[in-house]
Amino acid sequence: MSELSAIQSGFAAALAPGGKAGSAAPLFRGDAAGVTRRLGIYRGNAQANALKALGAIYPVLAQIVGTEFFEGLARAYAKAFPSASGDLNEYGAAFADFLAGFEPAQELPYLPEVARLEWRVHVAHYAADHPRLDAARLATIAEDDYAALRPVLSPACALLQSPWPLARIWEVHQADFSGEFKVDLDAGPSCALVYRPELRVCVSALSPGEHAFLASAGRGETLGEALNAAMAAGAGFMLDAAFTRWVSDRVIIDFKMP
Repeated sequence: MSELSAIQSGFAAALAPGGKAGSAAPLFRGDAAGVTRRLGIYRGNAQANALKALGAIYPVLAQIVGTEFFEGLARAYAKAFPSASGDLNEYGAAFADFLAGFEPAQELPYLPEVARLEWRVHVAHYAADHPRLDAARLATIAEDDYAALRPVLSPACALLQSPWPLARIWEVHQADFSGEFKVDLDAGPSCALVYRPELRVCVSALSPGEHAFLASAGRGETLGEALNAAMAAGAGFMLDAAFTRWVSDRVIIDFKMP
């Protein structure tokens, strides 16, 4: 290991939760007591920033479990999954997996699924921008060729299937929600769509047919294949209405020609 690598490794170990600043003191100039004290302050700031980052990424989770419990979760997560990047936007990717195995959180079995949704919302914030699809382009295509088109989904989109009503849990915990605060956790499996029509990321519930269509499109399948998947998943799927809505909301941003 090079001298620089040794310094970097020692510094990182001193900043980790439970790290001992004194062990890294010899790597720095100055008296050991002063270096240890300064490293302790730096470690506290780093951990506070990590907590703030998790709170910003998982605000619904924080509301569900409360501030004190969430802070405990954040500290335990930091020990189990120390940051591997200098970009705090990448911190917290394994939170859902962590929650699934965290014993104190087992009384709320839907928490890992909520975390999975919130991470996808976070990723959608930073996805590349795309202009809205000009639906008039379809008028230039022969109707017989429609089935061979391949819809392209926005990189901000994510599809989730869950045993819990994720979209409803998300909805009632938004700051602008004004309806009845009620979630039926026994409602059965659900499908949710994460998308970003403008600056704000949205989450909406999907019917089985809608989910099947978008999942097919996400796999690069044709419009005909996606429609067949939607119809097989559930009756009542209306392509015209759904396609118009998804184009308007920048869910479908393009289509590949046959």
